[in-house]
Amino acid sequence: MVLSANGRTIMNQTTLLIIFVAITAVAVVLQMLILAGMYFIASKLSKRMEELSTRVEEQALPLVRKVRGIVDESTPLIQKVVMNVTETSSIVRTQAENISEVVSEIADRTRSQAERADKLVTRTMQRVDIAAEAVQHSVTSPLRRVSAVMEGIRTGVGEYMAGRGSRGTKNAPNEQMFI
Repeated sequence: MVLSANGRTIMNQTTLLIIFVAITAVAVVLQMLILAGMYFIASKLSKRMEELSTRVEEQALPLVRKVRGIVDESTPLIQKVVMNVTETSSIVRTQAENISEVVSEIADRTRSQAERADKLVTRTMQRVDIAAEAVQHSVTSPLRRVSAVMEGIRTGVGEYMAGRGSRGTKNAPNEQMFI
């Protein structure tokens, strides 16, 4: 050690080098401990990952294989179902159009037949009215004539009979003439 002018000691370079090497050694040991800890943690994680991987291979992969098999088996069936639904939809659409056309045609024919029936009933009623008037005229007209002739005969016979029995009461009203 070297003393300085003010009474302090100056360290020599060898002492400084020893201190620096000691600090470096401590840092290297500390770094080694950190790396060793990281190694142990990584090895534990690696073991856990292997265990997890084993469990996945044992449990999840068979399930995935089964699902994949089911999907592979179901794909053609699903395609058939989709095709059937498409065909059925097309058939239903076509049949609905046909039914719509038939219903329209039936409605048109029904309307036409109803108009025709209405005209037929109207003409029949007119003819029945004309026939009733003709029958009434042809029946009642001769009956009126016969009734008038009968009334005339009765009046004539009544007058004849009244004139025979009492010739003086010619102007007396004939009560038998009233009905």
